[in-house]
Amino acid sequence: MEKQDLTKSVKVLIYVSFLRFPKYSPYFFPFCMLIIYNRIRKNQKLFNIVSVPSELIRKVIEDYHLTFCDDENNTILINKNYSNGYFVKIIYRSCVKRIVYAVETSNHKVNNESAIVMSDTLKHNLGNIEDVKLSFVQPNEIYFATEIDLSLVNTNYDISNAVIDAVIKNYFKTPKFVCRNDLIVINFQKYAPEFFYTSTKYRNVKYVYFKCNKIISKHSKVNTFLCMIGETTVKQSANVQSYIAPTVKDMCSFKEEDFYNLISKCRDGLEDYKEEIERAVKPFLRKHKLDLKPTFLLQGNKGAGKSLIVSSLASKLGLHLYETASGDITSSTYAQTETKLRNIFFKTRLCTPCILTIKNFENFGKNNEGEYDERIMSFFRTELDSLFQNNSFPLILICVSNSKEIPSELTRAFLEIFTIKSPDDNQRVQMLNWILKSRNLENCANLTEIAQKTHGFLFEDFKALIYHAQKDSSDNCLLNKDNFDHALDIMQLNYNQSIGAPKIPQVQWSDVGGLNDVKQEIIRTINLPLRHPEILKTTGLKRSGILLYGPPGTGKTLIAKAVATECNLCFLSVKGPELLNMYVGQSEQNVREVFEKAREASPCIIFFDELDSLAPNRGVSGDSGGVMDRVVSQLLAEMDGLNQTATIFIIGATNRPDLIDPALLRPGRFDKLLYVGPCTDAESKLSVLKALTRKFKLDEDMNLKEIIKMCPKNITGADFYGLCSNAWMSSVRQLIENNENEKLQNLTQEDVIVTMDDFKVSLKSLKPSIRNEDLVYFENLQRQFSTNENKIKTKNLNK
Repeated sequence: MEKQDLTKSVKVLIYVSFLRFPKYSPYFFPFCMLIIYNRIRKNQKLFNIVSVPSELIRKVIEDYHLTFCDDENNTILINKNYSNGYFVKIIYRSCVKRIVYAVETSNHKVNNESAIVMSDTLKHNLGNIEDVKLSFVQPNEIYFATEIDLSLVNTNYDISNAVIDAVIKNYFKTPKFVCRNDLIVINFQKYAPEFFYTSTKYRNVKYVYFKCNKIISKHSKVNTFLCMIGETTVKQSANVQSYIAPTVKDMCSFKEEDFYNLISKCRDGLEDYKEEIERAVKPFLRKHKLDLKPTFLLQGNKGAGKSLIVSSLASKLGLHLYETASGDITSSTYAQTETKLRNIFFKTRLCTPCILTIKNFENFGKNNEGEYDERIMSFFRTELDSLFQNNSFPLILICVSNSKEIPSELTRAFLEIFTIKSPDDNQRVQMLNWILKSRNLENCANLTEIAQKTHGFLFEDFKALIYHAQKDSSDNCLLNKDNFDHALDIMQLNYNQSIGAPKIPQVQWSDVGGLNDVKQEIIRTINLPLRHPEILKTTGLKRSGILLYGPPGTGKTLIAKAVATECNLCFLSVKGPELLNMYVGQSEQNVREVFEKAREASPCIIFFDELDSLAPNRGVSGDSGGVMDRVVSQLLAEMDGLNQTATIFIIGATNRPDLIDPALLRPGRFDKLLYVGPCTDAESKLSVLKALTRKFKLDEDMNLKEIIKMCPKNITGADFYGLCSNAWMSSVRQLIENNENEKLQNLTQEDVIVTMDDFKVSLKSLKPSIRNEDLVYFENLQRQFSTNENKIKTKNLNK
């Protein structure tokens, strides 16, 4: 027997040496191993274990073209000072844990010489130990197993026996190391491509898990054996339930040369929610079961990252993830819904330990008419009792909802409810950095500035933002500020359309002429809470609203746009009639939604244009149903609790402040009433005209002061805008008349020169938009609403 064992050992040694060094004679291999063995014994030390996703190890194996051992779950990466492509033993507390294949990597891949990198599955099979020793494997310690017994680990996927046989056969075509009680993780796409690409049934199957129950071999002194079809008989026993290897979610796409540093440092901005939910789930993973149902509800807007949180939690805890949607459960009849729900719960109990996730839970229990069916909700609560009874492994139920409007009959079934809020500045920076690193993209822009421009963006929004930035970049791996600005324009347009807000207008203070005192008052009201929030937080006194009133065309809307642009805030523009609806209660709901969107996009400015149409005096509106009275009451209630949880500013604009309900004009709601009137002095008119013509190419003989003298006295900013527009068009027509058709194609905006004659032509058709009678009326309103605090000299504002 000893001679036969020696003969087999020599054969294995010759076979390994031939595969590892095909260019050299097999007889050189023992001497090389002896030298390496002595070197490792001299340098034997403790190594720290660093676990990474198995995809990274597989990528290294493919880059090194390893033909003998292509098993990523039994391969370690080690610094070149210790080994290079040989078998080593992992020793923990003087006990040999297993034999693995060691691959030497360059220093930039494993920066720490005292660390070894292995897959998360290998670390799980080792028992999650932290530090080990390595020792060279002698030739007589590597043997093929005669027979192994495997059991398929239950999952929520229905995989046929023929597919399982094909997976096992393809996996063991090359030698693989196996120990007793190992969890064997097989990549389905790699080892069963004929089923993955041809059948939609298996399109979502990523891994197939097996448990090694027993290994039969003639050699009992070793605990690790090689298995390969032709040398080893593979048998399959009944399916089992088992934990899977904990892993780091979505880290496999990082650059190979940077993974050692990135995995422990990069954050995706959702860690606080992950840790909170993990603390709630962990007590139910212990052996001593709690007399409670582990049911949790996760709420948040669509795209907030709820699915990523749940999948990351399942990966970290080593639990299977069974995902379904409320649409897959609800049917046209109650009996079918009951059957589907019972089948899903039965299937979930088979694949424990797992997390069952029901998506779009806000639609659960609704019938064909869109109303909640009490029978379905009652049956759901009844089935929960049987779902958590007599389970040998933990089972967690997490329902995911995109809305908070869930009946109380369903919310009472949950032990705890978690709400995913809009990310703050720091979380947005972390999300941007994480997505860039996960996609192997380099960035030369300031992520903090980008985060400040994306108030209200969610996790999925940032993924789309980086996609558009990468699409705009000439170098797909390097993004700059211009790429992000272009992507922000696209995303801002899409985001504003989704929440009902217009695109943030690009209006600078330089576009606004006059009204310096009004500008300063608005800046003080808005910038002070933004720059010193810690001072005003303790007092509870905050300025919330500014009402701009005056004749039409004086620039009330323009100054609100300039505030949003200069202060870099999200801008929600609301027209009064847009909120009114014919259905009972819908108008009040629209008002609540506006303020809810503003809280999500905090800090934010809500601009109510034509406020008199939305908030008229209560009791005198004349509508039979009292709709306007309820809308005003809802608006007052929202403004009273405005800045308790977010930083929101309100700017209103109206031509008739006397028609607005007086309750809105008290301090605490609209604190400041600022009158915006027409131009009164030549200096203000000149300032407006300069702001409008700053992008014009004016004639050298142009004198703007002369034009001011020719204008009427009661001219407004809108009238000046019409004057300049007509003058520019007059210059364009003159340019076209003076050039032939052949030269017109080469003309540009720089060729348009506005002259004094163009303004004179435009002045002939200029008519002031405000009559003298209207001006007297608004001056009386100014005296009526003026107070000693906000008497501000009115000057002109351009529009």
